[in-house]
Amino acid sequence: MDDKRIALLKAMGYPDKAIDFILNKTNVGELEKASISAKEQGTCGDIMILHLDIQDEVIREARYDYIGCAGLQAAASALTEMIRNVPLAEAQKIESKDILDYLGGLPQQKHECALLASNTLKRALKDYAAETV
Repeated sequence: MDDKRIALLKAMGYPDKAIDFILNKTNVGELEKASISAKEQGTCGDIMILHLDIQDEVIREARYDYIGCAGLQAAASALTEMIRNVPLAEAQKIESKDILDYLGGLPQQKHECALLASNTLKRALKDYAAETV
């Protein structure tokens, strides 16, 4: 089954890094002790929930749940890898282009998935800042 799925993902234009994240379900799931969890829905209907463990203004751990496509799974996995052990001020600067660059791209029709991932991060950071005031 994985060989067929890999071939299909490659034919659709997914880079190897994205395929690896999809097949391994990298960072999918909740955190036992999340400092904040935030949910966003994309215009396509996909939903991402980002769970962050924040200590001393640094994201120590990040995981996610989602309802959506392989593009969102790849983008969310990339995001959670990118933000681990990153100060909040730096994480706030991450945009969808950064996620696409980290992955080595996504099919054009899946660029919205990277936007959903970056928007979910921004929501989580905004919510966290509001809770810690």
